[in-house]
Amino acid sequence: MVMKNRRWNREFPQVPYAVHMSVLDALSALEDQEEKKVNQKKRGIKKRTMLILAAAMAAALGMTAAASGIFKWNKQTEKRFEAPPELEDRLVLEEIAEQGNQTVSDHGLTIEAVQTIQDSNWFYALFEITAEDESILIDENCGMRYKMDVTGGNDPFIGFTWGFVDNGSQEVSNSRYFEMFGTKMDAEQYKSVYETETDAAGEDLQMNIQFTALTGPGEKAMEGDVLIEGDWTFALNIHPAKTILHEMNREFEINGCQVLIRSVELSPLSMILICDMEGIRALEKVEGVNLDQLDSLQSLRITGVKYEDGTEILQEYAQEREQYGDMDYAKILRFSSVVEPEKVSALLLGEEQYEIPLK
Repeated sequence: MVMKNRRWNREFPQVPYAVHMSVLDALSALEDQEEKKVNQKKRGIKKRTMLILAAAMAAALGMTAAASGIFKWNKQTEKRFEAPPELEDRLVLEEIAEQGNQTVSDHGLTIEAVQTIQDSNWFYALFEITAEDESILIDENCGMRYKMDVTGGNDPFIGFTWGFVDNGSQEVSNSRYFEMFGTKMDAEQYKSVYETETDAAGEDLQMNIQFTALTGPGEKAMEGDVLIEGDWTFALNIHPAKTILHEMNREFEINGCQVLIRSVELSPLSMILICDMEGIRALEKVEGVNLDQLDSLQSLRITGVKYEDGTEILQEYAQEREQYGDMDYAKILRFSSVVEPEKVSALLLGEEQYEIPLK
């Protein structure tokens, strides 16, 4: 039959792998039923084939609409990445925000991989740590020892932080959320470190995280005593968000200085602003700061984005880093509120909210 030659996983809208497989299973069952009726008239077969197609498409669309009900954002992740429900659904469907769906128990301690989310600049993972012994109290000063192995052997991160959530976010008990944040190298940094070409920042990230011990509170960044030792290993395969690049090469007046903005790259989660260093040095003098001493330019702080319809998505300070050389300056920012890159028409910078049109 013609249907046997179709690549159904390439025909349907992009949805998570499990949704694709469910549709394929439904098609297979329907096709089996069709083969039992091969002696029917050609017209009847065509009619039933169309019904199969309609049923398959309905299944795909139905599962797409229901995907947010299958893959829910965790409340803690929502605090870190504020987004309206429709944007949460979009990141789930694009497999950028994923549920961990892994739980490992050992020596009276259970660790669940709750959620991961990433794009080409940032990585975030949320775990829930629970001790069977309710007398073991886990607070923000406790720690987790771990080892991390990335497929290919080359660590793509230029920075990595981790820790239990603060006591203001969660009551002290035998169960607590544990967060990991990673800042990725760009292609040039990766090449300089590993002397090899790569687009690792935009590729799927495959990594193993092995937790080895829960430790108690320590003093002045010192690790506390080991409370529980064991082996809790998780294999993560994380899909990054696509980005939209705006080639600018235009000058804008910011805080009384002419600043040449070379480009702006946007994803739902973060952005990269590239500027010429001449204007950056002028801003440095006006603001009385020193980038070489890790000061930050406040007039280039991203305070929001504006959509084409005039809607403003304001951004509170989340995570950002600045890097520069002789020619270029880059600001890499993780948004506090998720955006729709294709709708963004302008950036809002600094307390004065200088408007920088992208188009």
